[in-house]
Amino acid sequence: MKNVKVVSLSICVAILNLIVSCGGEDVLSYSLTVQVEPEEGGSVSQRSENFISGTKVTLIATANSNFSFSTWKGSLTSTSNPLDLIMDEDKSVVAVFELIDSDRDGIADDLDECPNTVEGSTVDNKGCEDDVTAVVATVWTGDVINFSKADEADPASAANQDRITDKVWITRNNEGGQIYNRVLESTSDKDTSPLGTAWSEGALEDYASLTYTSFRTATGKPKDAVGKTYVVHLTEDNIYLSVKLNSWSQGKAGGFSYERSTAR
Repeated sequence: MKNVKVVSLSICVAILNLIVSCGGEDVLSYSLTVQVEPEEGGSVSQRSENFISGTKVTLIATANSNFSFSTWKGSLTSTSNPLDLIMDEDKSVVAVFELIDSDRDGIADDLDECPNTVEGSTVDNKGCEDDVTAVVATVWTGDVINFSKADEADPASAANQDRITDKVWITRNNEGGQIYNRVLESTSDKDTSPLGTAWSEGALEDYASLTYTSFRTATGKPKDAVGKTYVVHLTEDNIYLSVKLNSWSQGKAGGFSYERSTAR
């Protein structure tokens, strides 16, 4: 009879231990990091926080005055707003906002009293051109030269930079990305590089009637722009030249080549 009691007590202790063990199990959770770019552009309804696995989280991006919501980037890319997430892994999400600036002069449309200034113009805080002496445009219609940067070639070397002027040295880093101006930048920025230049697909003789944007906006995907001809505006010196993209290496090799016009 004593043996039966001992066995019963052992079973109860084992069951109790199992209940305690199950009750102490860790709950799986994931972290959500939320950021805004630029900081003054707007806000997101959800702050950075940890969530139990499987939780549905809704993010709502709200733009500040003079900005508009553009996209989400980071662990995912989407233009949906609101954006629903399922927390099945750690996630980092950035809400990207854009300044509402139709003529790209750096002054928001709501504050811009001169809404049709030419891109690259020097403007005051009202978006109007400063009263400065006009610089006559120079159009380079001289001999065509070829420039190329080989895959993995050092972008810091002068031999691998197209030094168009003393203010514009074009090259490309070896981790991929796009071309940039070594004088003003140490690496490329998808939205603005090469600084000091504006691009438009078209013929040089039509330079005055073309609409100029950034390199990436003008070319779309650079690999798809091979064989196309662009007019490039060197904004500080007010020089226009023709550039035809001949090659664009992929796979983070850093190579590219083009032919361009020169001064007479």
